[in-house]
Amino acid sequence: MMMLRKTKLTLACLGLFLCSNYAQTVSSFEQFWADAQNPDMASKSEESKHRIKWWRNARFGMFIHWDPSSLAASEISWSKQFYDDDGENMWDNPRPSPELYNIHEHQFWLNWFKPPVPRNVYDNLYKSFYPGMFNADTIVDIAKKAGMKYIIQITKHHNGFCMWDSEFTDYDIMSTPFRRDIIGEMARACERSDMKFGIYYSQRDWHHPDYGPERMNKYNEYMYNQIKELLTRYPNISIIFFDSEQYYPWQMWNGRELFKMIHQLRPNIIINDRCGVPADYSTPEQKIGQFNKKRSWESCMTLTGFWSWHGFQTPIISYETCLKYLISCAGGDGNLLMNVGPMPTGQIDPREEDRLKMVGEWLKINGESIYGTHGGPFLPDSNYASTYKDNQIYLHVFRRQNGTIVLPGIREKVMEVRILAGPKISFTQTDKNISFTLPEGYFKNIVTVVKLDLDRPLNEEQIPIKFMRIN
Repeated sequence: MMMLRKTKLTLACLGLFLCSNYAQTVSSFEQFWADAQNPDMASKSEESKHRIKWWRNARFGMFIHWDPSSLAASEISWSKQFYDDDGENMWDNPRPSPELYNIHEHQFWLNWFKPPVPRNVYDNLYKSFYPGMFNADTIVDIAKKAGMKYIIQITKHHNGFCMWDSEFTDYDIMSTPFRRDIIGEMARACERSDMKFGIYYSQRDWHHPDYGPERMNKYNEYMYNQIKELLTRYPNISIIFFDSEQYYPWQMWNGRELFKMIHQLRPNIIINDRCGVPADYSTPEQKIGQFNKKRSWESCMTLTGFWSWHGFQTPIISYETCLKYLISCAGGDGNLLMNVGPMPTGQIDPREEDRLKMVGEWLKINGESIYGTHGGPFLPDSNYASTYKDNQIYLHVFRRQNGTIVLPGIREKVMEVRILAGPKISFTQTDKNISFTLPEGYFKNIVTVVKLDLDRPLNEEQIPIKFMRIN
């Protein structure tokens, strides 16, 4: 009888424990979902702020747009023609649309869609895809040398082709002559190098027969299975970058259930804003985000103006432009996600690699002004950007014709001004301004970083401070 009572008591306690755990899980997801719908960083939960802290400190990541479209040196997904024409007139090119919630996808050609690739060519590129020079460790090493702290890789773009060995489709990397799981190799290479790894997954799918108003529930089942497959198979995925803009409502993808599944598999994951809810951060594309301390953000930029590789005839932006992208993002309190488009060989274009390595060399000396900083206190403009942390302000001065700087006044006392990893600078401080002159030889640099040491941490109530003038 005593044993029976103990058994009943044990089962009752176990039941209470399981109920308690279940309640905590539900509560945790409810908070996760509430945070996902809240764009304001300050009013998100402490758990949400903790999840994204490493990402905000990282400031700099690599985006990889790559699949068989590289064989045609054409834009990923968008260059595919969806009906037969002569390929010359650039007629309206309607793409498959679910026709739900009044969604109508692009029906026109933009310059970056070109050249258009006939459907019967584009859809068969995978049969010739053999990137024999692909080496995941080499790509991760390039990212590390560039000073990047995370990588986001395309798993499936709008064209529906999957860069991993998926159990749910034959339109994947295992149907190519290459027959190697590229996503798996990248995930493992990132893990070996202590590099954070994230995936891009497009909810849109212009290949799948169920992507449409008649069978959207069936398509969503396919999508859920694939996302679960990725998160289960590659446990070091830390970010999901969805790619359906805000005019695609979350109801189209049953977003609450999608986020619930993701949370159950990976509760600490970071999710961008392209699944119908604000989620963890915003993603301005091909432009530098505006100064914003209320909302985490990341500018997605390219080295060529295109997302995927367009051949050697396409110019690469300068090192100076790359550096300004990074500094301007950090100065606005955002991240930079710089895109590379590997060649059909699997290698990164050596011109892109060159630009990234130069940024990495700059970061070896000046990285403390970028990593782990906050944007401000001064509003950035075309002449400069500023960052701060603890008792330091870092002023990034872009190429100038003279070296005199006048900053607005701050409440804290400036103890020292110096070129980062360089000489001290004489300065004057009043209630209205701080002024100093760059030493000869510095003011014509692409950028000069000036470090101001303060007597105490910066009072954030005064941020942002509008920059009045540069003499």
